[in-house]
Parts: sequence; C-alpha cells; structure tokens
Amino acid sequence: MSSPAEQFDVEHWLDREQLHELLCKSGALPPAASKILMYVASGAPLGHRVEESASAIGGRLQMSTSATSRAVNALLAEGWLEPAGRIVGVQTYRVGPAVYEALEIDKTGARLEKEDRPLATVRHLPVPTPID
Repeated sequence: MSSPAEQFDVEHWLDREQLHELLCKSGALPPAASKILMYVASGAPLGHRVEESASAIGGRLQMSTSATSRAVNALLAEGWLEPAGRIVGVQTYRVGPAVYEALEIDKTGARLEKEDRPLATVRHLPVPTPID
C-alpha cells in the first residue's frame, strides 16, 4: 500500500538552465515558432497545458494570426508541441516529445540515464519515384 505522499503529483517547471538549453537546441526554428515554444515551455509545468489558445498566445507575443498559425503548425509537425485538449471548444497545447528528447529528460523532469536515452532519432525522407 502506498502512502498519500507517494501519490502526490509534483509539478515540475523547467528551470533557467533547461529553458536556456531548450532555446539553444531549438535554434533552427523560425523566430515566431521559437517565441511560441518558449512561451509554452515557460507557461506551465511539464505535461500540463497552457490554458490559452494559439491566437491568445500570438496576441500576447504581438504576432499576427497568420504568423501564429504557421508557427504552431510547424511546432506540431516537428513534435515541439502537442495538442492538450480543448477548453470551451478552443484547442490548447503543451510541450511535445521533441522537448523531452532535446533536454534528455522524462515526463517528470528527471534526467534520463545513459541506457534510457534514445540512440538516434529516425526521420523518414521521401523517396523519389524512378523515372522510366
């Protein structure tokens, strides 16, 4: 039987060093996408959603609706963000698996042991069709 203290879900916020590392490792992202990623990563504990819509986040960052939409779609496609459900019909987001991989942490924020880390990330490239 477990004690109530063992059942308590401790929230883990990314610390200053982790946010800095995330900023460096996501440096290839377009500036608008990077701003949104950092907003979401710093706006809620790991695994929790930022309870604002993409358009509200874009508005707070002084971004246009189209730039916000493109940035969110790019972050979703690359796994930096993931959908976290809807609140009153509005889609919300949380950090995605690419953040955990980049920081080499698990969903609780604990560092992965060497044997737990993925050896490589496999991305499938489109194969051109041969010309007859």
